[in-house]
Amino acid sequence: MARSLGEEALMLFREVNETEGIASALFRVATVAGEQGEYEAARALFKECLKMDRESGSTRGLAASLWGLARLNFVSQGDSEAIRSLLEESIALYRTIGDKGGIADCLYLSGWVVLLQGNAAAARSQAEESILLYKEIADRPGSAQSLSLLAEVEARQGDRIAARALYQESLALARKGGDKLIIVSDLEGLAGIVAVQEEPTWAARLWATAESLREGMGMPLPPVYRAGYERSVAAARARLGKQVFTTAWAEGRTMTPEQVLAAPGRVALSTQAAAGQPATTTAKTLPTYPAGLTTREVEVLRLVAQGLTDAQVAEQLVISPRTVNFHLTSVYGKIGVSSRSAATRYAIEQHLV
Repeated sequence: MARSLGEEALMLFREVNETEGIASALFRVATVAGEQGEYEAARALFKECLKMDRESGSTRGLAASLWGLARLNFVSQGDSEAIRSLLEESIALYRTIGDKGGIADCLYLSGWVVLLQGNAAAARSQAEESILLYKEIADRPGSAQSLSLLAEVEARQGDRIAARALYQESLALARKGGDKLIIVSDLEGLAGIVAVQEEPTWAARLWATAESLREGMGMPLPPVYRAGYERSVAAARARLGKQVFTTAWAEGRTMTPEQVLAAPGRVALSTQAAAGQPATTTAKTLPTYPAGLTTREVEVLRLVAQGLTDAQVAEQLVISPRTVNFHLTSVYGKIGVSSRSAATRYAIEQHLV
């Protein structure tokens, strides 16, 4: 539907030769084509859009087209040097016009690029900066997607509890805004986390729900994520056994995101069940905290309430002072305070210390 409407608008703008309208419609059609897996068609459309934006001198339009082409190249596993070059030009233009949303978009995408290149520290920094910018302009979808990037950073650095909490926070934002594509990718990311937290049955349901949603939207999993996805699914299948895995997957395909998230189904590994023995639950239930605080945010809040400075908190938790500031900003927003003393008072009242 979105693509057909975009193509109709493009045709109308071409008829009246309205350059700005043509470029805008090209961007929309190219974006949807890329999400539908038609990468070559999308690439041609973005290049035409870029050409028009350069000719018209539209700084904002050019910055957006550069970002769109960079994102397309990233998800389709294009040349990393070309992606870097496109992003550098795009963010420079966005900085020129002071477009915080555009800057955040570039930081988010750049964060994914460097993360997949193995630089988790740089990815964390860019994810955190993008989240702060998105929050400044109240961009809920942007915040959600950057939280999912930060979740992946935590996962790759071994903190799966933090990763899980961040995916759930991202999902909460995406569900409020009805952002289906973000919801789908979050379900897939969360599945990858819980699959190695002794919850492979729930993981299978999460993946299956996401698969069903992708099919309904006509938006396949991008190539850049496929190898990791397939490894995780294969590992969960091997741990559960084919029969249990297939049953869980079939259940997941009939569930909505709300249903699958409300029914974790914490089931033990099926090695015993496959042998005809009763299964036992081994997964731990994650603690819940007031105001939607994550485990890491509570850790930071507790140390702040004990009078530690940002630098001391960073040293205690083996994170950067900038990361501490990021978590504190998030804590303040969730509990509705603006100072360390007020946050300390809240921690005491809620028996967090």
